[in-house]
Amino acid sequence: MSASSEAEERRVGSADVEAPGRIWFGYIAAVGLVVIGAITTDLLAFGLAGVMLVATVLGERYRARVAARLAADRRPDLADLVTRWARGWAFARYFPRPERVAGGVRIEVGEPGRRVEWVAIDEPETLSGLVDTVAATPEAWLSVATADPAGVRPWLLEGGLGSDSQEEALMSIDLVDQVSRDLPDGYAAEIERDGGRITATVRSAGKAGEVAASGRIAVIGADAVVDRIHTEPDHRHRGLGGAMMTVLVAAAREAGATRGILVATEMGEPLYAGLGWQEQARLVIARPATPRTPAESHHQ
Repeated sequence: MSASSEAEERRVGSADVEAPGRIWFGYIAAVGLVVIGAITTDLLAFGLAGVMLVATVLGERYRARVAARLAADRRPDLADLVTRWARGWAFARYFPRPERVAGGVRIEVGEPGRRVEWVAIDEPETLSGLVDTVAATPEAWLSVATADPAGVRPWLLEGGLGSDSQEEALMSIDLVDQVSRDLPDGYAAEIERDGGRITATVRSAGKAGEVAASGRIAVIGADAVVDRIHTEPDHRHRGLGGAMMTVLVAAAREAGATRGILVATEMGEPLYAGLGWQEQARLVIARPATPRTPAESHHQ
């Protein structure tokens, strides 16, 4: 970001604090001038009220446009975010480093029914070719990050791919902004580190150390990618998911990470949203139109 851009952002940011007072002052002043004009039958007061009102409305619109542009500038680039998530997800699961391809990345997953997976964004220039490649590749998946799932599905269907009716959410957060949740009474957390892979296990104190929840976060540089957050059925609805995320994020920040990225299932998405994570795109998952086996999983 240039020095002038930084100065503009600081100027707008400080103005945001003062804006409500200035805006209301403009409206109040306009109303006051109208009242004065009505009492004194002074046309100048009415004219000044009109000028004040127009200036206030135009100022509001300008500030809204500037704020929207600054928010867009701060929003992560989707292609870059997809690549960073895929790199961290593959690292978390001990897969080979993803290979960059046109429009996305290629990951050697090596699981039954999912030997290889392409993760891409919905650029028409590259998506068509990727659909053809996946359709011709045995045991292949294609995951497409998009803001328009309904617009992507016809491309997949036309290319001979079947897509899941359920979608996943690509989400991110500045780790310092994640809401903290305490472990409920009767549980204790353990942390294990394997290079940049951090695994947390929550155990129940009342059942001889029974595993109640587990999860992993992979740290690569400033990025921390969350993976395999799971709570055992007998321990659900007790706040363990949020507590698990608190433990993992704290460990990731200790390891130097500042930005969190994850892909959430529809079941897990409310948990992460409640902790402050923001959706960046929907993820549509497709594969050659063959029956799905119970062993297949998504990205969590």
